[in-house]
Amino acid sequence: MSRRDIIIIAMICVVLTLVVSLTPKGDDTTTGGASSFASRPGGALALFRWWEGMGYRVERLAYREFTLNPNAHLLVVLAPRERYSAEDAAAVRAWVAAGGTLIVAEPRTNAAGGAVALLEVFGLGVARLPEDQPFVQGQILQPVLGNPPVERLAVPHRAIVTSEDPSSVVPLAGSNRAPAIVGLQHGTGYVYASATVDPFTNQGLRNSTNAALVLNLLRRIPVGGFIIFDEIHHGFVGEGDDNLRGLLFTTTWGWAILYAGVIMLIYLALTSRRFGRPVPLRAETARRSSAEYLVSMAGLLRRGGKRGYALSHYRTQLRRRLARAHGLSPDTEDAALVAAIAESRPALARSAADLLARMATPPNDEASMLRLVAEADALEV
Repeated sequence: MSRRDIIIIAMICVVLTLVVSLTPKGDDTTTGGASSFASRPGGALALFRWWEGMGYRVERLAYREFTLNPNAHLLVVLAPRERYSAEDAAAVRAWVAAGGTLIVAEPRTNAAGGAVALLEVFGLGVARLPEDQPFVQGQILQPVLGNPPVERLAVPHRAIVTSEDPSSVVPLAGSNRAPAIVGLQHGTGYVYASATVDPFTNQGLRNSTNAALVLNLLRRIPVGGFIIFDEIHHGFVGEGDDNLRGLLFTTTWGWAILYAGVIMLIYLALTSRRFGRPVPLRAETARRSSAEYLVSMAGLLRRGGKRGYALSHYRTQLRRRLARAHGLSPDTEDAALVAAIAESRPALARSAADLLARMATPPNDEASMLRLVAEADALEV
């Protein structure tokens, strides 16, 4: 694997890590995961888009402080992952008392339920279905859920809504002893509390009965009203409206930046673009040795048939050796050089004269040339 491939893979891993780390953890179960951001079966994205398509002003309360807009008509809280604090629950209670409508669905009966504290400020709670009650689809108990008509819940419920003051609540679905959905007047506002979240989910809305039930719960909301989905308690929290995660994941510009980044990475990978200056190979930066030079020159001379040129080079080297050994100039003519050597070493002069004469004429083959060169090297000057 090349260095470029490693860099590309590393950058893709970094981007994926950032996306995963900036995205709040989801929940694959129906309970605790009914976020309006989620498109899985247990999410509530379909409900958000449906109401938006009906002309309502639908927004998400996410990536900012938990404060309710006094102009909002409906707050939707669907099986939140995070528990409501006493301060947040009190804020919702005051907002409902001022005229707001609350839909809260919490199927978990233990203290881990995110909306348990919210239900408690209205004197409500969630309990298991009594053992003597049949595990069946609940009946619709009030005509308030009759337009469009609904006869029973489309899904069996495993929990019921309880009240500290049963006379103050109106059972809407289930049974009078074990209601699955109740209504409660609080101040000038109203609370719909459900012990099942299934009718509000993406999968649940595929059933026309659940869709009709949800439409009935909008009867108190004016046409084109302002609806808020609480996503802060699903984990979509932040310090302000302009934090990085909010801009990236909740705005069209943020989505465009993410898509552009992914496309750019794919483009760079497919076009084999470098991510930095090219790094030369070790073989390119290493200095050539003298042996490599000699081998390459010998190869060139051999392929070119330049035996005479090579032999002339060795003849010149022999003349320089003879002249240096006897204190003569290398430019001395052959006859003068041999005569000067003969004054002190006649035998060497005869051998040198014979060798210089034979090396003056290029041989017909490489073997003869190599023998001449070997004799020149062996000559003791």
